[in-house]
Amino acid sequence: MSLIPEWMSNVHPLIVHFPVALLVIAVLADFLSLILKRYDWIRPAALWLYVFGALGTVAAYITGKQAADIVNFPAPSYPVISKHADLALYTMLFFSIYALIRLLFAWRKWDQRTAVSIVLFIVAAAGLGLVQQTAEHGGELVFRYGVGTNVQTVKDQPQTQKATNDLKIPISENGSWLWQASPQAAQTLRENFRLVKGSWEALKLQTIKSTKTGNAVAIETSQNQSAMFTYGPLLKNVQLTARLNTEGFNGRFILVHHASSQYNYDFLALDQGKVRLGRIDNGTLKIFDEASVNATGWVNLKVVGSSGHYRGYVNEKLLVHGHGSDLSPRQTGFALSGSGRLQLSEIATTSLDSETPMMNMGNQNMSHDSQESGNTH
Repeated sequence: MSLIPEWMSNVHPLIVHFPVALLVIAVLADFLSLILKRYDWIRPAALWLYVFGALGTVAAYITGKQAADIVNFPAPSYPVISKHADLALYTMLFFSIYALIRLLFAWRKWDQRTAVSIVLFIVAAAGLGLVQQTAEHGGELVFRYGVGTNVQTVKDQPQTQKATNDLKIPISENGSWLWQASPQAAQTLRENFRLVKGSWEALKLQTIKSTKTGNAVAIETSQNQSAMFTYGPLLKNVQLTARLNTEGFNGRFILVHHASSQYNYDFLALDQGKVRLGRIDNGTLKIFDEASVNATGWVNLKVVGSSGHYRGYVNEKLLVHGHGSDLSPRQTGFALSGSGRLQLSEIATTSLDSETPMMNMGNQNMSHDSQESGNTH
């Protein structure tokens, strides 16, 4: 007999309410111990409520991380889940340390002094602000975005406008854009994407028909070549997706975001049975996380960069998750390095921000230099 219902993917929703209740009751008991001093059992009761509440925050944080690894999030919810995860970590650390301090003070009998008890109560009461903010963001994930439920309230796709002509990739008001292979796919890619690294002469682009995806662009290189393409406005929090086939390609395909040059960008790379999440910082490679992957045929690749959290998905399964400092708003795109024939049917950027993006297309901000950086990933 399973403790988790079939329709519930993770135990986190069952656990998370206990530390909230325990910590609220602990603070209330702490307050009562200050005004009802003749009931000397209230103070130790509050102490153990803090201890069990702190243990509950640890359980809630661990199960929350597990839930984030298996739940499919709609794109607009990623900034909320990142904030929720950060607040949950701060809450766990705060009350874990606080519970240890309370145990120490009780052992040394320092908490029997009225002034000390008042200070301890004020600190705990302030900590409830973290609990409230964490719970609020968790509730927003469920009730606004339907995360963890069977209800899909937000479609996970970029909002696009109708193009004024067939060769122009439209950009929505929030900066999202979608390129899908059309009968003019090769020409559309060449005329819209900026080649930041490499040369067009070393690449052969051809529109082809696929039995599984319809139109696609075949990008061929006759020798070991590197190329990097960017498009769109400058965005801060983004989701970037691509559908591709690397069976005829010997090398790596890279989703690129927050790219200011070929020497500065974040990435998710699919490379010969490995998926890597990381950053190129002034030409220096930093790996956030990596994992083995068995991806053959047509593959859906997705990377999300939001509030210092970076997540990489292959066929909608989270495989890599890392953390780093936020970068300034920059462009998105893709890169490749290797030889052979790579097929690409779709690439899309979804802005996760509500504000209007910087519509500068990055021409003066992106440095184009075909020189190799000396780093591979």
